[in-house]
Amino acid sequence: MYIKMEKLKSYALFDSSGLIVPGSLIVQKIKPKNKSFKQVSAIEYYNKTTPAYTAIVNTAYPNALLADTFSIKLETFLLNKGVKASNTVLNYTSCSDDVNAPEFANIINIGQSPESLNEFLGPFFGGGLAGYPHTGALGLQAWQSHATTDTSADGPLLLINFPHIGVSQQPDLVSASNNVGRILRKGKSSASADNTCGAVVTAAAWVMANLAGGSAPVRGAGVFANNDQYFVLANILWTNRATLCSTAYNFVLDATKYSAGVKLATEYIRAKSFTDLKTTLIPVLSGQKSLYFVTGTFINVDSGYSAFIDFNELWLWDSGAWTDLTAAFKLTL
Repeated sequence: MYIKMEKLKSYALFDSSGLIVPGSLIVQKIKPKNKSFKQVSAIEYYNKTTPAYTAIVNTAYPNALLADTFSIKLETFLLNKGVKASNTVLNYTSCSDDVNAPEFANIINIGQSPESLNEFLGPFFGGGLAGYPHTGALGLQAWQSHATTDTSADGPLLLINFPHIGVSQQPDLVSASNNVGRILRKGKSSASADNTCGAVVTAAAWVMANLAGGSAPVRGAGVFANNDQYFVLANILWTNRATLCSTAYNFVLDATKYSAGVKLATEYIRAKSFTDLKTTLIPVLSGQKSLYFVTGTFINVDSGYSAFIDFNELWLWDSGAWTDLTAAFKLTL
């Protein structure tokens, strides 16, 4: 006779600031009805940072929150609108970099994506290099069609689109104000030679090196042969070459401008990803109801610490119309 085995899970009560209420940890088979209870992992794996490191991240991104805190607040915000994470298919459109893999409890792995996102269904991976939605309209249609027995064909859906960038706390990089775009990766001894995101750095460097020639990148030609995602990123940055290649950001000509250049290039790609998804790609999903779309920047950190998220906007696509939920969500952060 088959006996279904149900594992016990750990849950804790979270306050309005996203912190665990002391003494609230419980272990049981199902989630408590109180919506402020969230599933948690071993406490030593939760929000690993220090006030000093948080201050370093906030120097570059003043409004950045710990990734897990942000994700819990997003889940709570959606739940208050009647959208349950357990009934929502997630499209996580981030860079293919291994540091963007999920962080799992009791495993010292490389990933830094918040474990709290695991409460959503999926995820469907809709990104590629630098988090641009390289899977296009076909990828979105595939994601939309992946309904489960608990999910209707028209929603709810959640799309989180994040390029990523590193912010290291390595002292010499911090003192030189050149620690953005770098992280200390697991097994490495220094962050100085790291590029995060490496695809952004490579695409930006191509634009900076080829500005004098005046020739835009050509799909399928030269370094872009069999390298279409590289072309897409370089083409986005080529459009913004006047500013990107100015003396304030051109790290090919001046290595002290590395962090400024990487941060600007990352933002150009985030903005282009947002625009393409909002105006061109998501509207392909005609008739779709309850599609929530988040844009921001995922901030990787040195190995052993927890990532951050810099939030930009939250929108709802429903029956062919957009509703801006950004201001309402910001009030909860």
